[in-house]
Amino acid sequence: MNALAKTRGRPRQEADQTCCQQVILDIARKLFMKHPYEKVTTRRIAADAGVDVALISYYFKSKAGLYKAVFDDIYSPFFARLNQLEKASATRNTIEDLFMTIFYLDIEHPELLGIIYKTLVLKDGPRRSFIDKSILAYTDAFHIKIFTTLQGKGFIDPKLDVFLLKDSFNALVMMPFFFYPLKRENCSQEETIAYLEQLYRQNIHLFLYGCVVDE
Repeated sequence: MNALAKTRGRPRQEADQTCCQQVILDIARKLFMKHPYEKVTTRRIAADAGVDVALISYYFKSKAGLYKAVFDDIYSPFFARLNQLEKASATRNTIEDLFMTIFYLDIEHPELLGIIYKTLVLKDGPRRSFIDKSILAYTDAFHIKIFTTLQGKGFIDPKLDVFLLKDSFNALVMMPFFFYPLKRENCSQEETIAYLEQLYRQNIHLFLYGCVVDE
């Protein structure tokens, strides 16, 4: 029997506790990204994770709390990387790094934009305000700040509006991954990732230099 199966109460050791929480998070992420929120039950998560359903309440209080924890687990290392880029922007142009940081996040979690779209536009799930305020508001504020810094250092045209630039950037980094499910229908995962990286690299060039040939 799975060592985590049918475990009631708190795991005996801290290492067991951390392991158990991560197993639940990993399973919940897969289910939340594959199915509508209302179709995912804590019993299904617990069964797939091989743990007692009571542990979900113990660690995360509720399904909504687990849903929030899934996004915290995904975005914590991403936000740490953004903070590193913000510091580096004081001395160099970090736009390409910023593009590719988001690319690697989306490669690791290709369904992520889909679940954000469903949550915000289709209102699937109870955590719309969490995603809107804790994730999108944070990233938007970060992009405005980093573009302002780069503009002040002479890396970005001073005539450009950084608020509009933030939305242009978001369009270029998000749209490629809306093609992910369509590309996977006819291509292997490796071919799909290669295509998306090529598209990302071209979008970086467009963002930095536009389409006009210098004369």
